[in-house]
Amino acid sequence: MTAAPSRRAVLRALGTLPVVMAAGGAGAAAADAADAAPALTADQRRLAFATAPAETLAAPLTTLAGGLPPDLTGVLWRNGPAEHERFGHRYGHWFDGDGMVQAFTFTGASVSHRARILDTPKRRRETAAGKRLLPAFSTLPPEVAPIMAPDDMNAANTSVLAHGGRLMALWEGGSALEFDSETLEAGDFVSWRPDLAGAPFSAHPKVEADGTCWNIGCVTFPRLMLLFYRIDPQGRLAAFNALPVDPLGMVHDYVVTKRHLVLVVPPFVIEPERFAAGPISFLDAHVWRPELGTRVIVVDKETLAPVRRYDLPPGFHFHHGNGWEEADGTIHLDLCQAADPMFAIHDLRAVMEGDWGFPSAHPHYRRMVLRPGGAAAIEQVATAVADFPRIDPRRTGLRHRALFALTGARDGGWPLSRVGRIDPDHGVVDGWTYPRHLIPEEHVFVPRGTAEGDGWLVGPFLDLERSAAGLSVFEARHLADGPLWQGLLPYPLPLGLHGTFVAA
Repeated sequence: MTAAPSRRAVLRALGTLPVVMAAGGAGAAAADAADAAPALTADQRRLAFATAPAETLAAPLTTLAGGLPPDLTGVLWRNGPAEHERFGHRYGHWFDGDGMVQAFTFTGASVSHRARILDTPKRRRETAAGKRLLPAFSTLPPEVAPIMAPDDMNAANTSVLAHGGRLMALWEGGSALEFDSETLEAGDFVSWRPDLAGAPFSAHPKVEADGTCWNIGCVTFPRLMLLFYRIDPQGRLAAFNALPVDPLGMVHDYVVTKRHLVLVVPPFVIEPERFAAGPISFLDAHVWRPELGTRVIVVDKETLAPVRRYDLPPGFHFHHGNGWEEADGTIHLDLCQAADPMFAIHDLRAVMEGDWGFPSAHPHYRRMVLRPGGAAAIEQVATAVADFPRIDPRRTGLRHRALFALTGARDGGWPLSRVGRIDPDHGVVDGWTYPRHLIPEEHVFVPRGTAEGDGWLVGPFLDLERSAAGLSVFEARHLADGPLWQGLLPYPLPLGLHGTFVAA
């Protein structure tokens, strides 16, 4: 067998040099300044949010450098907005486009890619009309058709859940959409119970080691409610509850611990009368009310009823990493927190036109501590911008020592340019910076042995100079050494959001 090229050879092939981040030290600044490539053009930047080149795609990845681990086998499932322009109408926010599900299949010797735009009822209705008809998360079409149920505007564009023998594309405001693992064709919406058809089902379900799946839903019209789901390992609804919460807005993510679900509710809340008066997008029906502070709701996993509440200073959160609790009931959880929601309101609209100024405050890694007596605090652990956190999935709800995220610096490029390993107690301890022309997406952890952190980190990127998408594989415990392997597709893909790895 021919020896795989060294990691230094991989880096040379990519036209960059290895960089190492020292937590809090001069190494971090050196890493962020290492890439002196010229600024990207507006046309290059717009490629990240262009419509996918075809409704269906399939090709093998060509090795750029390195060697694939032979025992890395399975499928990386991905989802994200991919049909940003249609019928001469371009959506105005990253989160609006119709979803494209993707499968990166690892055989141990090669990686191949398949992708398909999900032909949802929303999309079929617009195809029949020959024009955009239905509101998106942040954009209204020129003519707005009436919405009779939440799934009328379901774009199925945010994540993928593999559970109970089904593959499901997830959205934020409606049902999970089942799709075929071979053809990637859209199937039926999943109804967990007849009276829950169309009920919101979050894009961030949590699956514990025993196969139990937990999820939430956020109902914002006509009554403000949080929904809680417990789904057994066979994919059947085992328990459900609905909790009125007013005021309420987007609650995109949450954590589970051994005994609880923990929801962090930011003061970015919907005004139902604004939404009802219309026409207005879902995002624009929200208002920032920092006087409300951040509300934390702790829910018992057995009863799905709230047992504790906390009030903290205002902040805006999309994503969490993990949660765990001590014997005395103290809860610790990861969160990526921004001072306000302006990056979601402004910056993620501006990128659609190639504007990467990013004037708003973006999320940073924080740790929240909730004590049973009522005391609560948010601790700053890392100082860099951080988002898309993932953990070793075997530690869901348990004490964890490593969190993997996209991190970076505000240097005029894409702000999440670095893949990093964060110790919840000490901050960033390891990482590797992508060259400026490579834009990384969420990287997921794939377990190998039995110890926490023993495995690989796998994630896509977009090469703006080659106009092509690619994929990286890292040794999770040695990110600073650079990728073990990188491969490239013969076509570009718009930046996606979330996914999951299913081992062979």
